[in-house]
Formats: sequence, structure tokens, C-alpha cells
Amino acid sequence: MVAGRASAAVSDLRELYQEVILDHSKKPRNLREMADASSQAQGYNPLCGDRATVYVRLEGDVVQDVRVEE
Repeated sequence: MVAGRASAAVSDLRELYQEVILDHSKKPRNLREMADASSQAQGYNPLCGDRATVYVRLEGDVVQDVRVEE
């Protein structure tokens, strides 16, 4: 019985995750450069050619803002 509930919970999480991914795809958020970033990293996916820069602004150990530029 416990295994069945665990399986249902995993299925629910997958469904929720897919909904979040689709929502972000339709209505992207935080897609812009950040001039005052504490740090940034660039990524490249050679399989599809996508490039992205991720910006993070920290205050101490606390993340204040995250943005992505494609």
C-alpha cells in the first residue's frame, strides 16, 4: 500500500513539474541581462546550439535575484 502512494506522489510531482516547465516556456520570466550581478556563467549546448548566460546577485549568502539571457 505504501509503495502505491509513493508511486502516485512521484507521478503527481512529474505532472506538476511538466506544468511548470510548460508555463515557463509560454511565459518566460527573468529573461534579461543583470548589470549588477555578483556572478555570471555562460553555457552552451552543442547538441542544439543554445547559448545562455545566467546572472546571480547575492547579498551575503542570500540570493537576491537570478536572471537568464539567451
